[in-house]
Amino acid sequence: MKHVMKLSSLVVFAILVSVAGVYAQEWRGMGRVGGFVLDEETGQPLEGVVVKATLPTAGDRGPGETKSKKNGEWAVGGVARGEWAVDFSKDGYETRRISIGITEMGRIPPMEIKLKKKAAPVADPNDEIKEQLTQAAAMMNAKQYADARKIYEDLSAKHPEVKQFRPLIARTYYAEGNKKAAIEHLRKAAAEDPDNLEVKLLLGNTLMEEGQADEARQILASLDESKVTDPAMFLNAGIALVNERKHADAIVWFDKAVARFPQHADGYYYRGIANLSLAKTAEAKADLEKYVSMAPADAPELKTAKQILATIK
Repeated sequence: MKHVMKLSSLVVFAILVSVAGVYAQEWRGMGRVGGFVLDEETGQPLEGVVVKATLPTAGDRGPGETKSKKNGEWAVGGVARGEWAVDFSKDGYETRRISIGITEMGRIPPMEIKLKKKAAPVADPNDEIKEQLTQAAAMMNAKQYADARKIYEDLSAKHPEVKQFRPLIARTYYAEGNKKAAIEHLRKAAAEDPDNLEVKLLLGNTLMEEGQADEARQILASLDESKVTDPAMFLNAGIALVNERKHADAIVWFDKAVARFPQHADGYYYRGIANLSLAKTAEAKADLEKYVSMAPADAPELKTAKQILATIK
């Protein structure tokens, strides 16, 4: 019984080997197909197109890859009959697959295969803008303000829907000391993007520096104070009023600085100076003492604050 089982196993193994051999070879035959592969747009022959034929019923086996000749001619031969899948691929072109019914007895007329060029990748404008802004920032750091401005101006002309370029142009003029030109561009930027807090801050502060305090204060007063992130806006407006000897008006701005930025020492210092000018000694003393307790050791106004406190009784 054991001898019979062993013999049967050998027979089964032999059959499997035989079947596997036949299966591996069944794509081979006498069939042939060929033709020319062309550029779809120009009609010119394409050389070096990779042609690969596979027979699905044979486990997607086939004769392997071949390439088209200089005149675009291609051919697949030595294949069995069946419905063959033939792929045509070349760099820069869309791969194309066709299905061809091949017979071993008849000849298939030459086939003309046209390949379509791949569409050029569309550049992401955000990548371009980011690259050029990085370049312009490096120029600003190198004090090449005119070169940086040229980049911002070109970007603004190319992407007029982007409102952020005009303030950058203004910054280049400001860095050159041309505050008049900076103000001109900031005015336009504020008109184009009226909700831009940063633009209004820049415009207000620049106007203040140019002595146009009334307009500056009107602009700064229109801002949503809860969105202000730098006490300099309030402090600059107040200091300008102090320089105009309008100390009571200045205190309004210093109050804003202290309320919005209570951990920033300068607000207390300048409010103390303004109160002192108004003979509000107690208020001035309280502010200056607060400043002295908060200011860093190297603060330039610290010595002055201590000297004033020493004179207040």
